[in-house]
Amino acid sequence: MSSLKGDAISSRKLPDNAFNHWDDGFVQSMETPYLASEYRERAETLVKQVKTLLKEMQTGSDGDLIQRLEMVDALQCLGIDRYFQDEIKEALDFVYRCWDGSVGIGEGSESCSRNLNATVLALRLLRLHRYHVSADVLQNFKDENGQFLKCGGKNDNNMKSSGEEHVVRSILNLLRAASVAFPGETIMQEAKVFSSLYLKQVLKNIEDTYKSSLLKEVEYGLIYEWPRTFTIWEAQNFIEIYDLDNSRLKNVKILELAKLNFNILQCVYKMEMKTLSSWWQNSGISKLIALRERSIEYLLMGISVMDEMEFSSTRIAVAKVATLVTILDDLFDDYLTLEQVELVTGAIIQGWNVSLIQNLPNNFKKIVEFVSKIVNELSSDATKKQGRDMTQFIAKAWADYAEANLQQARWNKSGYVPTYNEYINIARTSASIGPLSLHSILLTTILANNDIEKIFLNRSRLCELVWLSLRLADDAQDFQDEKLHGQTASAVSSYMRDHAECLEDDALCHINCLANQLIKELMWEFLNPNKKFLDYEKLCFNLSKGIQCFYVFGDGFTYPEKGIKQQVLKVLVDPVKI
Repeated sequence: MSSLKGDAISSRKLPDNAFNHWDDGFVQSMETPYLASEYRERAETLVKQVKTLLKEMQTGSDGDLIQRLEMVDALQCLGIDRYFQDEIKEALDFVYRCWDGSVGIGEGSESCSRNLNATVLALRLLRLHRYHVSADVLQNFKDENGQFLKCGGKNDNNMKSSGEEHVVRSILNLLRAASVAFPGETIMQEAKVFSSLYLKQVLKNIEDTYKSSLLKEVEYGLIYEWPRTFTIWEAQNFIEIYDLDNSRLKNVKILELAKLNFNILQCVYKMEMKTLSSWWQNSGISKLIALRERSIEYLLMGISVMDEMEFSSTRIAVAKVATLVTILDDLFDDYLTLEQVELVTGAIIQGWNVSLIQNLPNNFKKIVEFVSKIVNELSSDATKKQGRDMTQFIAKAWADYAEANLQQARWNKSGYVPTYNEYINIARTSASIGPLSLHSILLTTILANNDIEKIFLNRSRLCELVWLSLRLADDAQDFQDEKLHGQTASAVSSYMRDHAECLEDDALCHINCLANQLIKELMWEFLNPNKKFLDYEKLCFNLSKGIQCFYVFGDGFTYPEKGIKQQVLKVLVDPVKI
């Protein structure tokens, strides 16, 4: 929320790059052949052939752990692991039987010495699949100076004789393992610091020493941690990486399948992109006021939540809800007086009772009526999916969001800086994760009423962590921008109020550290081996990953040239070459 000045909300001018980047004519002109039956049939054939390959690998007599691990890793990175869940489980069960919690594993099941590369690759993959594995095993790979350069295995722990590329790959996998740290794991933080510094130095001193594919993978690993990326984006990047060195895959059919799978999914996404572009064009909202137009970018958010072909309705709903939230945010921030914000909030609280906004200026009234119409349409879709009326839950999610934004508007109007606890209790709801996650869940999986109440009314711990971590990430990215426009309420300013001696940079650092700690807690809630995994938790967690990805280069929602524009081009527009 921007500041409120005088009788009206801030006269903040939206930046020129805040408006629509995707002309409807361009979007509607996009064509692709990959929905033709021949491509799907080829993909099905490749799935069968790769299954045969995996079966042969599993029955091999050499007990090659690293081969199994690298294959599982490739299938996941390329976004095709969904076709091979049984084979992946069999491979990881084998690895887990060989896992020694005190020293890790070697490259093979009969290896006498432990290997850093194999151990950290296993640590990450086993943890992502909810096996019990402790990060304490990493202590075995530190030298007397605390450096993680004891790579181990067939090279007798000697860095110089092991080969530079082997070392770099081991340290890269150490970094990737550190990205799935749980709370309290000091060794994982040490691993992250060491591996990040080491790999950044590698990129500075290339001198044609390493393969271009390895350097590209290092660059990707340094930018996109696992909790801050999403499946289809990672798949596109790793297709490029493996394309530069497909000898790592043992069989070219794996890469062909990944490319076909990506292009077939992209066809579906392009159809959704056209639907959203037409929907926005026909709404006429952009003719009423100047605001951020992000429906195409928000489709990526929907893809991060659920990327399978059959969940188009979920992705479109996420994109529409995010668009509605942006409309309301810009309307509240840049156009309405505080009294008008109170009027609109009252209408939302009373179940989108638009009769209460008749005194608004006509263009503002039309905008709120449009938002109300779309919310009602989405509520109807959710009711059909769930087989019973979902209005009460959806109305509650939007009412909570509106009330939270009204409170922030009042703070900004008065210039009041709330305490951190005052602020966070309101701001985690104003981040709009409630409506976003509820609409997506109700269109994807069937839930009992008590499940919905547990998730959204009593707030499950996982959902609470998603809301809090995203609120802090948003505040850290937007603080300077919002400060220029007089906003008084933010996590950073509230922390500084509570700690009068704290400098601005220190407060920003603290909020970023707190956000990172919440992400570790979130991963523990999601990957905890002792906890039953629920479908709605996966959706909420995926939503968090997608939004976090859009913050990697700053506020990608307001400034899409900071990463999101490239993601749209790579995921939605440009097919990969086969």
